[in-house]
This record gives sequence, structure tokens and C-alpha cells, in this order.
Amino acid sequence: MKKNKFEYFLNTILFFIYKEEVWSNRIFDKIIWKCFFVVSKFLSLESYYHKRRNIFRKDSNYQNYMYGKKTGQSIGLANHWLGFFYSAYSAFFSWVLVGIANRAFGDLNIIAFLFLFGIPIGICYIPAYKAVFTDDKYLIYFKQFEKEDEHWHKKWKRRTYFFCIGALLTLLIGFFSMVFITTI
Repeated sequence: MKKNKFEYFLNTILFFIYKEEVWSNRIFDKIIWKCFFVVSKFLSLESYYHKRRNIFRKDSNYQNYMYGKKTGQSIGLANHWLGFFYSAYSAFFSWVLVGIANRAFGDLNIIAFLFLFGIPIGICYIPAYKAVFTDDKYLIYFKQFEKEDEHWHKKWKRRTYFFCIGALLTLLIGFFSMVFITTI
């Protein structure tokens, strides 16, 4: 497989966002089942609780629905989070563009704002989508990433955190830049 650095980077970020989604969904499942257990114990339905819990734990359809790498809820949420964090970097330019237009033409109507804000994000998201989701490239990378050692996982987990935090900071800086440009 040809190693494209941009493709590799985005697929790695998606992989670790997916891993965090799986982790958080499992924690959420435990909390829900604990609450369900307390209610069933209060209503004297413990046998019903244990029966249902075992069905969900062993049901491959449920496991695939929640944690499946191709169509699961976790990969869907990871896809959205990757799109949000990646788009936050290009949103900086969107905010600056809106600030310049606001300064030059006065208050923008909602359609002009959405157009000026959405165009840079849309244009920048196309290569990211092609790098990750065209022909399900991420599945090939996921198999490769699962074979990596613990040191590699720690390093890329940190990079994923920095990528996400950097995206939020860039989004805020872009917004404040727009406010600054508008008010000068």
C-alpha cells in the first residue's frame, strides 16, 4: 500500500477517535445496565435483568450495531467527530473571511454568512473525505494500526488529543479574529 502521509495521519486520527468512542459507549452501557439493575432489584425483577443483560452481551447484531467498524454507531460518531475537528481548522479561514466581508459590506444576511462560512470548509473537507472514506480506506488502515505496538499507540493517542484540542483552539481564535476584524 502506498503510504500517503496526509491519508495516514487522518486515518490514524479516525482510528483513535473510534477507539475513544468504543470506550465511552462501553462505559455508558455499564452505567445504563447498573441503573437498570437497581430498578429491577427494586421491582423484584432480577431474573429479567440477568436474562436481558446476557442477551445483549452475547448478541452479535447488537455488538455490530454498537461497535462495528463498517456500519456501527461508534464508527459513525467517530466519522462525525473527525469531520468536526478537521473542519475546525478550515473554519478559521471561514471566520476571517466573514470578518473581512462584514467589515467591507456591513452586516451580512444569513445566506451570505452561510455561503462565506461554508465554502472554505466544504472545499477543505473534500480531500479529507477522499483520504479516509473513499473505498473504505480506513478499514485497511485499521487492520494495520491494530498490529502496532503499545509505544506507537501511546504516541498517536497523544497526537490525536493535540489534534482535537488544536482544532478547538483554532476555531476560537478564528472567531475572535472575526470579531477583531469587524471592530477595527
